[in-house]
Amino acid sequence: MENNVFSERGSQAASIVGLANFILDECSAMERACEEDGTPQPSMLAGTSTAFWSADAPKLTSSRSKALGLLEKLATLLQGPHEFLHEFVAPNWDHGALYAFLQSSALEYMASSDSPVSLSSLSHTTDIPEDKLKRILALLRCKNIVDEREEDMFTLTAVSEELIRDQDFRAWVEFQLFETRVASAHLAQALAKKPNDYENGSSGFAEAWGSEMYDWHSKHPDKGDRFRQAMRGVSKSLDPADSLLRKHIPSGGISSGRIKIVEIGGRYGFASIALVEERPELSFEVRCDSQDFIRRGAALVTASSKERITFTDVDSLTDSLSKGDSTSVFAYVIRNVFWNWTDHEAIKLLQALLPTLRAAPSTRILVTDGVSPVSKQFLQHIEIAYRRRDITTMVMHNVKQRTQAEWLKLFSQVHPSLKITTDFETSTHVCKALWNLSLES
Repeated sequence: MENNVFSERGSQAASIVGLANFILDECSAMERACEEDGTPQPSMLAGTSTAFWSADAPKLTSSRSKALGLLEKLATLLQGPHEFLHEFVAPNWDHGALYAFLQSSALEYMASSDSPVSLSSLSHTTDIPEDKLKRILALLRCKNIVDEREEDMFTLTAVSEELIRDQDFRAWVEFQLFETRVASAHLAQALAKKPNDYENGSSGFAEAWGSEMYDWHSKHPDKGDRFRQAMRGVSKSLDPADSLLRKHIPSGGISSGRIKIVEIGGRYGFASIALVEERPELSFEVRCDSQDFIRRGAALVTASSKERITFTDVDSLTDSLSKGDSTSVFAYVIRNVFWNWTDHEAIKLLQALLPTLRAAPSTRILVTDGVSPVSKQFLQHIEIAYRRRDITTMVMHNVKQRTQAEWLKLFSQVHPSLKITTDFETSTHVCKALWNLSLES
């Protein structure tokens, strides 16, 4: 049952006690759900294992989201404008401390010990003076990232254990703490330049680092490798793109007899690598304009699936049509490619695929990419993640996330007879859509 306090009027009029009661209701609902399902209560202690935080528990997920939104409203109400603004910007120092911690060997050293480790031994291992390291660890302790069991004796928590357990996610955290944090500080500088539009303007990243992100990563291969690892981690945990594709690529036989999926593009990952394992009745071809991406992708394919997937190096993605497509291809997949393309570039690629759609009307194009939702389409504490994504693309690449209306306008320019259907999925951080494109028969 939705709480009225989530409405705009309700959020302004809610009393402290009213918000607290709503929070108590949701906490009680979570406790009942844990008891019914036998789910352990959450804890920040190292070694904690619970499905409480899993997205696979619908009852808990719903109440948890509502409680977090209500807690944020209550905290803002209690803080007032001045303290709210102070706390809004203060985490910059938390982020600096965490990045310094992760760039040292402290996390690995603590994880290798079965008991708390001393400040002196951490200082010796990291080569950071004790007095400086103690202050860094003290701040991280306040954020539940480390625990100080007794004076100057430190151990991990459930939070820092997560950074050991999931190295791809750790790479994403470090990318956010370094490249993204510095780039975002230069958005104002980028916007002050003229022109400052999407087509001719500059990104915050370029202002901060002297070149656009992909070029900068090629000059700094260690950071480029970390970014690729980070994107792999995000794709696994936060990106609904592959889930959408699974829904629209049938499992089992395809009535048209066309059993080939052609994926076009893919910078730091290909959907086909996972799908080829899950759809043994289908064959796959990846057409990409980067030998480096192809090499990385091909290395991830298991031996049992290598015969059903090929990687083709093309001069440009708009030259991705093959003469045999009209007799073999069920679908073209374009996954997370168009987000930083101009409308003109995207339309050109899609129009290059039309000959297959004309010759084989059952063939379709499956485009999946990010969407900027309509304002207030989601509750505010959920919407904020999608608004951050809007700023992310602006800061890092000087591009915008298209709205659904902008996507439909783009597709309508490909061909007047193009039929378009849309499917949406969201995660906690990304709103994605899949557009199924086909020609009217």
